[in-house]
Amino acid sequence: MKNKKVNCNDNLPEWARGWLAGLIDGEGTITVERRKRDNKYNYQPQIIINNTSLELLNKIKEVVGCGTILKHSPSYTKKHPNWNPVWRLEIKGSFAVYTLLKQIYPYLIVKRRHAEIVMKICEENIRAYLTNKPANLEYLEELTRELKQMTKRGRKSVALDSHP
Repeated sequence: MKNKKVNCNDNLPEWARGWLAGLIDGEGTITVERRKRDNKYNYQPQIIINNTSLELLNKIKEVVGCGTILKHSPSYTKKHPNWNPVWRLEIKGSFAVYTLLKQIYPYLIVKRRHAEIVMKICEENIRAYLTNKPANLEYLEELTRELKQMTKRGRKSVALDSHP
C-alpha cells in the first residue's frame, strides 16, 4: 500500500526479507496493542524485536528504514543485574507494519499466522483512515482475541485420549 504515512522500506531486497523473517520468527513479536483513548479503543499493530546486540538492532533499523530502539526499563536491569542490557526495536502503526509484513510473509514460519491476523488488523485500520470512516471495532476485537489466544502462556490442555 502506497501512502505518505509509510516511512519503512517498501522494496526490501530478497536477502533482507528472509533475514528479517528469520529474526522475527526467532527473536521477535508480531502483535497489536489495544489502547483506550477518549472512551474508544485503538488497535496499534507492532513488530518488536528484543536483543542484547544493539549493533544488530541498528542494522535491522537501517535495512527496514523505520522503527525506534529503546533500552529495556531500569526495573528489568535492576531485576537482572548480572545480565547484559536488553534493547528493543519497535515498529509501530498500521502503515509501517503492513509494509514490512507483506514483504516478509512468504518467509515466516513460526509467526506466519500472527502476521496474517495483524495484516488484517492493519488493513481495517488503513481502510478506516483512507475512507475517514470508523474502523469495525467488533472485527478488530475478534482478531485481537484470536491473536492473544495464540500467544497465551501456561500449560496447554492435554487431550484425554492422548498417549501417556
